[in-house]
Amino acid sequence: MKNRTKISIGIGLLAITGAYATVNFSEKILGKIESEVTRYKTKKVVRDKFNNNEKLLNIVDDLSDSELNSLNQIAKDVKNSREKVKQIGKKIKDTTGNVL
Repeated sequence: MKNRTKISIGIGLLAITGAYATVNFSEKILGKIESEVTRYKTKKVVRDKFNNNEKLLNIVDDLSDSELNSLNQIAKDVKNSREKVKQIGKKIKDTTGNVL
């Protein structure tokens, strides 16, 4: 094999390896950033809704990423349920207002 061919193969392998490493590390970094953003948002809710309660902030710090995601999913479900109850309440009010 000529030196030029060997160099071309080497550069190609290096490029493929670099691309793989970049994608792999990017996914890990994005996952880490996402978990930190979730933790930040949860702390903000604790600060706003629970008057900056230190015990709750410490609990948020101690939660794992999966536990934090579960907690946030529960909060979203509760919020959606509240909206549904409000809509049902409006329908009942409108219906009873029309009957009376």
